[in-house]
Amino acid sequence: MKLLVLDLDGTLWDHEDASQLVPPYKFQGDMLIDAYKKELHLFPGVRDFLEWASERFILTIASWNLEERVRPILEGFGLWDYFMFPKIEGHPNKADMIKRTVEELTSIGYSLEEIIYVDDRAIHIDDIRTIFPDIKFIQMWVDAKSFEELRELLERGD
Repeated sequence: MKLLVLDLDGTLWDHEDASQLVPPYKFQGDMLIDAYKKELHLFPGVRDFLEWASERFILTIASWNLEERVRPILEGFGLWDYFMFPKIEGHPNKADMIKRTVEELTSIGYSLEEIIYVDDRAIHIDDIRTIFPDIKFIQMWVDAKSFEELRELLERGD
């Protein structure tokens, strides 16, 4: 199986720090409004992409955020159940997040042939490559300008 690791802020949605949002959240389609009327929008095509990807990859999250703020966002959009062993933690060590997810998956019998990491920023990739030198990195909005392009990249296996 292939593992597809996704970032959240700036990758799945347009907010740069969803941990700053304050419940209660109101959901209107692909938009969230928090208690102070701040908005977060899913990027176009996220839902279709996750549905497509969930049939081809093990999906997980590595996000520098507060789970108590962000999990309800994913749940409210109906996206939480796409992910296995997601890591949403209040630190930037995504290498450790991915390592622990891989350990959890292998402990229950998954054999991972490839790990693909998608993030809007490249700041974590050098640290991740110290543990997973062969990880494939796709920088969202640079390598893929939309979720349709991301899907095409993944289909080609580039």
